[in-house]
Amino acid sequence: MSQINIDDYIAKYLSNKKVEWLIEHGKIRENVYFRGAIGDRYTIYVATKRNKNIVDFHTVHNSYDYGTTKGNYIASIKNYILRIHSAHTAYWHSSSGYLVKQLMRQGVEPRDPNKQWRIRFCRSEYFMKLWNQVEFTPWIGMKIDLKTGNLVNKPSKHSANHYKAAKARDKQLRKSNRLANKNNNEANTRYLAADGNYALLPIDDIFKLRNTDRRNDIMNFYGLENIIATLETKVEDEDTIDGRFYRLINVLIPDLASGQERNDWGLYLEMINPSTGESHFEGIANVVNNPSNGGWRNETIEEATVKAALSWRDGDGIMSTGDTWRGKSTSANYVKPIILT
Repeated sequence: MSQINIDDYIAKYLSNKKVEWLIEHGKIRENVYFRGAIGDRYTIYVATKRNKNIVDFHTVHNSYDYGTTKGNYIASIKNYILRIHSAHTAYWHSSSGYLVKQLMRQGVEPRDPNKQWRIRFCRSEYFMKLWNQVEFTPWIGMKIDLKTGNLVNKPSKHSANHYKAAKARDKQLRKSNRLANKNNNEANTRYLAADGNYALLPIDDIFKLRNTDRRNDIMNFYGLENIIATLETKVEDEDTIDGRFYRLINVLIPDLASGQERNDWGLYLEMINPSTGESHFEGIANVVNNPSNGGWRNETIEEATVKAALSWRDGDGIMSTGDTWRGKSTSANYVKPIILT
């Protein structure tokens, strides 16, 4: 029997008294375990006393659809030095920062509030900040003192590069968001001042406004054909079917409202009215980027052709297979209408 019962133990160094009790009074091969916090409920963390000085941490995954499965050897504590061994804490997580965050949520951190750490996810990486304001991206092999709260070893080159890149990306996106907010605010001011007279609004305000109703007002006033005429376009295919001329064009659409600082190509099917000669444009799904996965449901086409676009619009691929997940929109799947109504 241990000299001090786990329920009576008062922790000195760690927020998690069970782990500290195991370090100080647990027998070899004795263990304590705890379930993950909110967002990590399917993970069970098991701490096992390996020898007098070392406690090992493993994970077990217990989900309602997959049952209980073996996890990973994730970390160890030797003489109160926490070392990260593996970044894979669950099926869909592959970040050592995520692992450190979950251990911190379980109290595997200094008990002294003045020595505790902070961790946050920023864009693409976790940023961990110590009590002395030292900040870095956690990495496999990281060692940190649970008594003093200090980093024991220097960040790896991989960690330092990822931290630097994420900080630069964050700075860029913050600047982009400020510009997008400025564009949106100014466009909203012009919209309200116009008071329904949309001729007073510049046509590119449609790309600056975030409010979809206001964007629709501008689009209905100017017309999609006139808006597309102001943008960069590429003709992907032309075809005449039943005496009707079709053109599939790729349009470079500016993104001035989201802060992403990017332009995206989007396919539009142009149909010419044989009676009036007027153009009518209809948005079409883009070509699938990875043909091996077939895209997400029926939201992509297999090739940039007029017939593939018509096949997608009419749902011919779904009708030919009877499968909303595997229906492919190709020229071969296009079904020519018997009667146009």
